[in-house]
Amino acid sequence: MNRYSDKDLNFFNALLEGKKSICIEQIENYKAQLEEISANGKDENGLENAGYNTQVEYLMTSLDRIRSYLYEIDNALIRIKNKSYGICSISNELIDKKRLVAVPTTTKSILSKQLKTKE
Repeated sequence: MNRYSDKDLNFFNALLEGKKSICIEQIENYKAQLEEISANGKDENGLENAGYNTQVEYLMTSLDRIRSYLYEIDNALIRIKNKSYGICSISNELIDKKRLVAVPTTTKSILSKQLKTKE
């Protein structure tokens, strides 16, 4: 079975580790913002409650999205260690490097993704 070289895997490992660091920073930033909002509390007269609720909802949604992406990154890093990174989960062919650079957590080639979407 084809697989990417150790040099390629090292490149993608570094790319993913960089993205992981950014995600961790963003998570900490969102958590700090939530703590600050919670410490300030809601407006007692209710005029600012809509804004408060919107901010909290935005931050929670953002946290969920980043945590999900972080999970995908961790899975991609495991595939790198297993040397199965970059192999399409549908066709078992190598995923194009350009696609992996653009979407380093992907598990499907563009063709397989398009065919899967049409089903």
